[in-house]
Amino acid sequence: MAAENVSPPKQKKQTKSERVAKTTNLRDFALSFFDTFGAQTKRMDRRKHGAIHVDLPEPMAAHFGRPSLHLVFQNAEVTSDTDLVAYGSRIFDQIMSYLDRQGALTVQSLPSRHNGADELLRAVHPRNSAIAGLQMTEQKRPIYIFNWHITYRADDKREELYTVVVDEHGRRVPAANATNGTGDKTGDKDESVLDLTTLLADAEPIPPEKDEEGNPLPPKLPPMTQLTRLAESARKYALYHADVRCISHEAEILPRLHKVLARLTSYYQQQIEEVYDAHDPEGEKRQALEEDLQRKIAEEVENHRLRVQVRLFSYALVHVPVANAQIRLSDGKQETTIEVTRNRYTGALRRPTCEVCAQPITELMLCRNGHVVDEGCSLRCQSCSDVLCETCGLHACPDCGRQNCETCSRYCWACGERACPEHVSRCPVCEDETCHACQAACAECGERQCRSHLRVDGVSGELLCAQCAVRCTGCGSYTSQLETCTVSGQRFCVNCIVPCTGCSKNMGPNFYITDVVDGQPYCADCLHICPTCNSQSGVLLDPGCVTCGRVLCGQCRVQCVTCGDVICAEHATACFQCESPVCEAHRVECAHGHEILCSTCVHTCAICEAEYCRQHSATCEVCLQEVCEECVRRSGLCDTCAQLTRFGVDVTMPNEPIFADPRIENIWDRHRWTAHGNNRYKLYFGVDNWMRYVLVVAEGEKVLHIRRGPALLKLLEGR
Repeated sequence: MAAENVSPPKQKKQTKSERVAKTTNLRDFALSFFDTFGAQTKRMDRRKHGAIHVDLPEPMAAHFGRPSLHLVFQNAEVTSDTDLVAYGSRIFDQIMSYLDRQGALTVQSLPSRHNGADELLRAVHPRNSAIAGLQMTEQKRPIYIFNWHITYRADDKREELYTVVVDEHGRRVPAANATNGTGDKTGDKDESVLDLTTLLADAEPIPPEKDEEGNPLPPKLPPMTQLTRLAESARKYALYHADVRCISHEAEILPRLHKVLARLTSYYQQQIEEVYDAHDPEGEKRQALEEDLQRKIAEEVENHRLRVQVRLFSYALVHVPVANAQIRLSDGKQETTIEVTRNRYTGALRRPTCEVCAQPITELMLCRNGHVVDEGCSLRCQSCSDVLCETCGLHACPDCGRQNCETCSRYCWACGERACPEHVSRCPVCEDETCHACQAACAECGERQCRSHLRVDGVSGELLCAQCAVRCTGCGSYTSQLETCTVSGQRFCVNCIVPCTGCSKNMGPNFYITDVVDGQPYCADCLHICPTCNSQSGVLLDPGCVTCGRVLCGQCRVQCVTCGDVICAEHATACFQCESPVCEAHRVECAHGHEILCSTCVHTCAICEAEYCRQHSATCEVCLQEVCEECVRRSGLCDTCAQLTRFGVDVTMPNEPIFADPRIENIWDRHRWTAHGNNRYKLYFGVDNWMRYVLVVAEGEKVLHIRRGPALLKLLEGR
């Protein structure tokens, strides 16, 4: 039991009613003990926990050392003339010692109270079978009652008597009214639960057998090995009970341990703090006090450690009268024997258990294989109507789902399931018997066989057998839908056969040419010779070139990237930038380098409106707009920016189209604005009272850039 970091739980105080109940249980136990062994008891008052006077017989007087006892059960009533009965007291230990000597073993027999045989015979009702034989026997079945003395030792001592009842197989028998030394009762109220108090009261001693000379013989006991095995089985239940009790006992010990450790720690901490540095310069006294504290803590932890001792102090062998009925059931094909027993003492019936759910059954069904099952756990074959259990099982047909037994079903070698006989057939390829769920019929000839032997038709997607499936030499797929190529005479699938656009002749792969102009196939007879490039083509453009009218085919024709007209290679010019063909009517020359451009690659200068290419463009360092290189000065400033401060006019910003832009809202009223523009862009130059500058570049109503800083003025004035 660890002592570190233990926070004391709140200890539940014992109520007055609990203390009275505990004292009353001890008083009842003492009265029962002395009355059992022939002592004369006299109650001194009418209280439930009042004192009693006991006159002891000679054997008990010798054990207790006096002829009479005056017993009390509360500490407040203890005097020099009384003896306290409490757990761990001297009188209680003497009582336990006397029980150890007197009650180690008893062999008794229970009376027969239920002698009728009608309930035993009506215990089970066969539904699909009849009773073919019946044999009634009377037996004496033993039960063993083991009484265990459990001692819990820590800083206090607690004792408990715990009773475990087992049968001859070591299985625990539920027992009610079995006191465990604390007044609690074990067991539940149930018809199969033994009332232990009533059972011990009703039990009668077995008359001793006599030898040939008439002397009584000791009672017959089971072999010692069997008794040892049964005691070990009962001890496991007692140990489990002790483990459960330890949880509550330790919960009561922990607060007491915490209280002791807190007192020790505070005391020694005070002693250590009272040692002055001058009296203990090297800290030897403090070290000694620390070591003494740790030693006492270890001692207290060890003293509060819970130790449990489980000891067998007595056992009883009780013979229970049992009526046994061996019933032989038969359905005409199978026979089986079931056993029904009745406890003659309690009247409890033990019926046979179901082979499937292991529950006692009343309405029983006899399986075809001799298993006894409950009516709810029985199954019925849909073919032969025989009854089977879930252990024997039914098999669902993979094709129709009908439930069949093994006799009425056939094994499928493909999926491993069992199917109806009419849904199993032999495959003509592998000659295995497979179910119809694993087979399919050929779409061409209708012969049924395993799916693994069939091929998928590349045209229709249906399944074909090996005899009906033909492999197409064009696409390599299997199919039964073939056509003949008119050109080569070969057979191809209908997906590979295409008709000629000119003559509608069927052609196979590699026996036609797809024209570039219309993308349609043409046979060799429908091809023409192009007069321009001398190549074969299905379609000739006449007239072809819009410039010279030359006849062109799909291979030698060229389309203008601007207008899309057809031109020949001689009259087509490649764009200097994107290399796309351009006709003579739509080609544009760069104003500075005279390069040929298409309409997509040509740019128009916003200042001089000259057409230029990307190679002859330049970007202004102030407005960041692209114009032709001729409109940008050597210093990097465009003509519009260079003329802004010189030719710009004063403007009122709310009247300008860019005033709706939210970026202008915060700056327009703090500056004086001057504007100057070109064919595309317009520049707004603003100056405020603190000589801070801002430049706004706009295109129509759209603001492109906003630049700030005194460098703008220097840049503009320096040009």
